[in-house]
Amino acid sequence: MSEEKKSTENFEKEIKLLDMIYTDMVESLHQRPDENDIEAIRLYIDNMRGVFNRTVFRVTEIKNSLQKDKKLKHETWNPPA
Repeated sequence: MSEEKKSTENFEKEIKLLDMIYTDMVESLHQRPDENDIEAIRLYIDNMRGVFNRTVFRVTEIKNSLQKDKKLKHETWNPPA
């Protein structure tokens, strides 16, 4: 598989994950309950924790995907005296 094709597939996967994060966050913000209903607020907070956990997992996936193909140079440049 060529580097360009791999990079394109990686990019598409990352965009898909970012879209999922965005959708989850927007949906959770629009489901805000009435402030007087304590049980609804408790459920809302539980759902927000779930969204937060999924977001952290997806961001970690994207970060690992970006770092996986990164070729690190383990050498230093020593300028002439």
